[in-house]
Amino acid sequence: MMMSATWGAAGVAILVAATAAAAPPEEEAGGKRGGTLTYTIPADAPPSFDGHREGTFATLHAMAPFYSVLIRVNPENPSSTTDFVCDLCTAMPQPTDDGTTYTFKIREGVRFHDGSLLTAADVAASWEHIIHPPQGVLSPRQSWYTMVDTVAAPDPTTLVFRLRFATSAFIPALADPFTFIYKKATLDQDPRWYEKNVLGSGPFKFAEYETGQSIKGVRNSDYYRKGLPYLDGFTGIFADKQAVRVRGDSQRPRGDRVSRTAALGA
Repeated sequence: MMMSATWGAAGVAILVAATAAAAPPEEEAGGKRGGTLTYTIPADAPPSFDGHREGTFATLHAMAPFYSVLIRVNPENPSSTTDFVCDLCTAMPQPTDDGTTYTFKIREGVRFHDGSLLTAADVAASWEHIIHPPQGVLSPRQSWYTMVDTVAAPDPTTLVFRLRFATSAFIPALADPFTFIYKKATLDQDPRWYEKNVLGSGPFKFAEYETGQSIKGVRNSDYYRKGLPYLDGFTGIFADKQAVRVRGDSQRPRGDRVSRTAALGA
């Protein structure tokens, strides 16, 4: 079973389901804004920040709140292996050309955390990075997408996958949670930049990373799902041993700090 069907455990499932799911306005949903969620990531520090090259629990649970994906498992039905919903797309498409062409319309007005506009070109470049990685770049799930021939963005709001053959495995493969959408201009300049840096368009912006200790995010006030997230921020604490208990910052040894500015490459 692909990771996409089973990843929604522990703290990140709470974060992503609560902040990225389509939800009614705050007053209708009864939600209350504010607060910081602290949760344990039951793993050692991630090998890198790049979801395209990693497959570890630590990378996913630390990085997912910062990023958008094309589609995802329905966060209101996380145990399903067939219930998929849009994140950056506007509607789940019906295939054409005997099941070999999928055309997605991409949300307008989405912005990366540095303020730049996200378009279909960024989505296409991210998928190219996963399916057809440049020389020297690792993509452990590349074999999942052998059915894909080309990925193209004919205009800023249109993304087209053309398959070599029709298969029902394509949509579930697209919903893999590691398929973060990156900025095309950054990938073009340095395809390995995301291994050590964070720049997404998700519900939270990167705030701080303490090596081997914790990861922190703050609310993205420009998030494209209006009214979300409700939380002001989160802190994920790495604890690879079950016996390790969450303690306050003043009680924990300090690792190397990476500031928000550094991680955004500013």
